[in-house]
Amino acid sequence: IDWFLPWPQDALVAVSTKFIGDFEMACDESVKRKLQAHMGGVHVAVTKACREYFDKFRRNVYVTPKSYLSFIAGYRSLYDQKLGEVRVLADKINSGLSKLFDAKADVKTMQVDLAAKNVELAEAQKVSATLLKEISANTTVAEKEKAKVNVIVDAVTAKASAIAAQKAEAEADLAKAQPALDAALAALDSIKPKDITNLKAMKNPPDLVKRVFDCVLLLRQYPIEKTKWQEFKGFMCFNSSENYPTSVKMMGDSQFL
Repeated sequence: IDWFLPWPQDALVAVSTKFIGDFEMACDESVKRKLQAHMGGVHVAVTKACREYFDKFRRNVYVTPKSYLSFIAGYRSLYDQKLGEVRVLADKINSGLSKLFDAKADVKTMQVDLAAKNVELAEAQKVSATLLKEISANTTVAEKEKAKVNVIVDAVTAKASAIAAQKAEAEADLAKAQPALDAALAALDSIKPKDITNLKAMKNPPDLVKRVFDCVLLLRQYPIEKTKWQEFKGFMCFNSSENYPTSVKMMGDSQFL
């Protein structure tokens, strides 16, 4: 008597729907339904293969409903593990890019300020040099005129000192920003080729990862499609799926990191 009676595929799909339906996944409901149907189909296929094995070799391999439940439980556990790894990787990428952008903006602002101060300092030095030449050439000028010139020289010197102090302050601010830039570069260096390989192997990563790669495409001046909105679990968010194939090609570049 064969006590291991197989379940019909509809019953298998109903069981997978029970365990996967309320399971949190980074996909929409249509993908979930396909997954649930696929699980039932896989179990039916394995059961059929066991019958064929028995017909050929006269040896029984039993695939029971308990095996099916263990298969579903194993899938849930593995999915949670891999989803956690992807989220950790996404957090590292976001943190590194955020620090890099902040440091880049700060350095650019300070460079602009420093360039402006250098121009003012050079102009002040030219004015001072011109006045000193005029004073040397006109030694016969009256003491009154000499006093006026001395007043002008003092004013110009004071202005040059003020500009020099501002320059030193700008350079100090630039030095303060350097650790932030170094920290951003260090965070970016924590991304290893293995992490990129794991991302390339994912056929459909979470939307957050795709959105991060949209930013990388913009930074590296790759062509991207027009951003579209989509509804996900009652919220409106960006649809980054159309640009992800370009991101995969970009990750294939040996000089990407």
